[in-house]
This record gives sequence, structure tokens and C-alpha cells, in this order.
Amino acid sequence: MTLTIDSKRAAVGGNKRKWDVLGPLVGFVVFLAALSFVQDRYLARLIALVIFWGALATTWNWIGGFAGQLSLGHAAFVGLGAYLGYILENEFGIPPWFALIGAIPLGAVAAIVIGAPTLRLTGVFFSLATVVFPITLQLLFTYWGFQEALIPPRPDHPTLHMQWTDPRAYAVIFAALLLLYWLGTVALMRSQWRYYLAAIRQDHIAAESVGIDIWRVKLITFIMSGCAACMLGVVYAQMLFVLTPDTVLGVNVSLQAMVLSLVGGIGRLFGPILGTLIVVPITQALEARFESYPGLPQLVYGLMLIVVIVAIPDGVISGLQQLPWLARFFRSRSGPIPVSHSPAFSPAPVIETSVAPKPQPRVPGEVVLRVDTVRKAYGGVVAVNDVSFSVTRGEFLGIVGPNGAGKTTLFDLLTGFQRPGTGTIHLKAGIASKMPPYQLARVGLRRTFQVPRPFPSLNVYENVLLGALLVQDRLSVPIEQVVERALEAVGLTERADSPAGLLTPSQIRLLEVARALAGQPDMLLLDEPLAGLDPSEMQELIVVLQKLHQDGLTIVMVDHAIAIVSKIVERMIVLDNGKLIADGPADEVTRFPRVVEAYLGSRWRDA
Repeated sequence: MTLTIDSKRAAVGGNKRKWDVLGPLVGFVVFLAALSFVQDRYLARLIALVIFWGALATTWNWIGGFAGQLSLGHAAFVGLGAYLGYILENEFGIPPWFALIGAIPLGAVAAIVIGAPTLRLTGVFFSLATVVFPITLQLLFTYWGFQEALIPPRPDHPTLHMQWTDPRAYAVIFAALLLLYWLGTVALMRSQWRYYLAAIRQDHIAAESVGIDIWRVKLITFIMSGCAACMLGVVYAQMLFVLTPDTVLGVNVSLQAMVLSLVGGIGRLFGPILGTLIVVPITQALEARFESYPGLPQLVYGLMLIVVIVAIPDGVISGLQQLPWLARFFRSRSGPIPVSHSPAFSPAPVIETSVAPKPQPRVPGEVVLRVDTVRKAYGGVVAVNDVSFSVTRGEFLGIVGPNGAGKTTLFDLLTGFQRPGTGTIHLKAGIASKMPPYQLARVGLRRTFQVPRPFPSLNVYENVLLGALLVQDRLSVPIEQVVERALEAVGLTERADSPAGLLTPSQIRLLEVARALAGQPDMLLLDEPLAGLDPSEMQELIVVLQKLHQDGLTIVMVDHAIAIVSKIVERMIVLDNGKLIADGPADEVTRFPRVVEAYLGSRWRDA
């Protein structure tokens, strides 16, 4: 079976990608034509505001939707852009067009200052950390005397100084920026970057295990988002004409950008635009209708949002996708993404060969992993106590022990998710104990998890593709072939298009093995891969592992089921209370008195 798209689907995908670009361009031209008929100044200003908020929500959606980092500090970029334009014009007479250019490096610097420390946090901690920055800027600009900054009027050169009396001019500029950001979103969704962000959004631990430097990816996305929002702030200030810290730096600015994306659907191309078209006109109408009742528009607005979020928690687009006549259209927005080796994701010829990386000659005694007196303690509890062992190339090693023996801690130490207190871990020529997980994954050490961690919103093929994307520069065959072979090796070829979240427990474990194999590892580490499987599913996985071992792959398997593991592996290490108590051929280790005592107690040992 060919897993990649056939020529007909490729043609459809190519046409869709073409219209993702031509469609917005045609829409922009149509918008300009329609705007020329708008004579009402209030309506024109409302249109400009709608487009501004749509563009701002689009920039927030990059970091908050696609990357899953719910930032409450987006107002900092808008405010910095606004005050940059004001200061350049008021103090130096420099037109705001230059501020529009200067907003790019300013937004980048601000994003680095804000994001470098906060993007190491996750969840609500990140959101709470980001809200500090716009509040701090509010206090600073107030202290510096910018409580109510009036942009100096330049009636002689309105275009040069971006000071038009007709709000339609601002609508045109906002529309041009929105077009630019829309095309940027399209490029994001048609690139490998979308996969990285999807992985980070769903499970940052699993994302690191496939080689993604999550902090770097998030920071670059945050910088792009911040630069775009900063540019919007420059134009927004000119339209407001009077700047106050609360107007451009208030938390409401960040919340509004987030809410618009949430209502439409975060992480979606149309989400921010649809949310803006729904929310902004309603809020403006409420403010105009109930302006004599302070707080009432906000109350109605809040109730409306509660209803939307409770009724459609994934956004309006998610609700629309349930309609049969729209479901096919929305599904088409997330088609296959080309990778560097194949611009159209075209089918690759099937070549019968091993899924494992090119097996290197098995030199007797060649050590690929060495653990030297590694110790890990949590307060007074010693989880791993001066453990030492080595793994040779092509070996199938089992690490077993009763519950609480320290197996999982040792496994996390080997894969970089924890650092040893003392001792070192050497992987080939490098010191693995100093490498983060994503670096270990890139140099050839791949793992699975005790509790499987697939990326549920991606299908099976895309999950496995993620395993290969970060090492494709050293693949000897096209990346599509690598993915196909990995799926074939574990028997998931027929499920390639299935959502990963719909697989059975045994299939999810096989998927994790396939994802690890796609990275062409020198060593595969399996964390309790047999847990939760029935006998037939166990046997299916064991056959897969034995075939991989025969192909020359080095495998380290951690499990507590000593009787089963001893029948699979060549050599076995036994842990008890954090200490290594046995190391040797599997059939001999199971008879060691200390091993019997660790599993069954001293009475069984004596018997």
C-alpha cells in the first residue's frame, strides 16, 4: 500500500495551496473596491477596528493557538509599537512609516526579553508570567509622563505622517497587514513548523523525545508574533490620535486578542477572523446602545462569551465542522504538508530493506552506552544508587526490577529527562548526562514511554513523520520511505490515515515504536512497553522487537515482568531499591538468589 498521496490528491492539494494564496489576494482587491462605496465615517471606522482586531488576533493565534502558549502579554507589543511611533514623530519629527519598519526589531527584542525566561514555563504559569510585562510598561509610561499623549497634528502632509481624516485609509493599511499575516499563517500551515508546534501544544515531553527544541521553536514563534503585533500598534496609535497607557497596554488588549481566537477557534486559519467578525461588531453595538449604563456592555459581552465557550468550547469553526456541507471544506484546510525531500509529497518507490538505520558492523565489545556510578536522590530517598553498566552495539538488554526499584528514574536519566546527582552517562563519544532530551534524540537515542504519548490530533502517518523530521538531513532515502518502512515494521500501514487518538492501546504502543524508528536511532529505549497489553498483543510487540534486534538495532527494554523479559532479551540487569543487584545472561539472572529474594522474598529464596 502506498501511504503518500496519489497523483489525483496531489493535484487537488496543489490547487488548494494555490488558492490559499490567490484567494486572500482576490479578497483584498474586492475589499478595496467595496470600501470605496462606504461613505459613513462611523461605519468606516468600525471596519478599520474590525480589521485591526482580526489582524491582532491572527498574530496572537501563532503563539497562543498553534503553539498552545496562552500569552496574556500581547498588549506589550501593541503598546511599544504605539509609543515608538509617537516618540519618533513627537521628539524627532520622523514619520510613522519609519516606525512601522522600526517596530520589527523592537518587537523582536521585546519578544526575546519577555519570552526567553517565560517560555520555559508551561500552562497557567506562562500566562501569569506574561501578564506582568504590559502592566510594568503601563506603570513606566505613566511615570515617564505619557498618561495622555497627543500625537502632533500634521495637516499639511497627512499621508506622510499617516494622519488621515478618512478612516478608510486606516482600514486599507490594516487590511494590507492582515493580508500579510494571513499569508504568513498559510505558510506556517504548509510547512514542517506546523508539526513542531502541534507536537509542543499537545505534549512537550513527547515533542522533546522526537528531537524538537521546544524552547527555541516557541521563542521563534513568539518573536514573529511580537513583531507583527508591534507593527499594528504603530498604525493603531495614529488612528486613535490620543494615547493612554490603558488604551494600548491594558490587559484588555491581550484578553480581547485571545478571546477573538477562542471564539473562532484557536490554532485555525479562519479562527481569529471569524471570531472578530462575530465579537467586535457586537461589542461596538452594545457600547453604542448602552453607553449611558456603565458596565452593562461588558456584562452582556461576558455572558455572550460564556455561552459560546460552554456551548462550543473548541470555537465556532468546530461547531461548523459538524455540518455535513461544511465538514469537507474545513477538513481540506489541513492537507498533507510537503517535506524538504519532496515538494508535493509524491509517492516513493517501495524498497525492501530494513527499517533500522544502516547496521554498523558489530564489533565485539564496542560500547555505545556507558553508565558510571550514577546516583539520583530526592531529598532523603535514593532512587538510583551508584549504578554502573554498559551496553554494546547490537545488544538487546533488559532492565528489570520490582515496583519502586528505580527503573523509571534510571530510564529518565538515560534519556535526558532527569540529570544525575553524581556519576556520568556516556553515549558513544559524548557525555549524555549533559545533553537535553532533544539533543539525545537527534544523535541517535530514541525512546518510548511507560504511559504512551502519541499526538492525538495528528494521524498515524504524521506522528511517525515527526520522528524523522529533525534528522532528515542525514537520511539516505526520502523521508516518505523512512516513514513507510517504520509503519510497515510495526504493522500499522493500514492505519496510516487514522487519527492517533482512535488507536487501541496495543496500536498506540506500536505507534510509539514506529515514531522512534523513524528517527533512525542507534539505540532504542523502551519504557515498560508490555504494560497493559493482553497476551496476544504482547506477542505481537515481541515479534516486532525481535525482528528489529535481528536487523542490528541496539535495544534497551525496561520492565518489571522478569519472566517475560528474560525470554526476549540476551542480557538482563536487575535493580532493587535503586541498586544494581544482578547483571548477566537472562536465563542465569532469573536464578540468582538476590533476584529471587527481590521479587518473591527470602522464604522463596530459601526454598
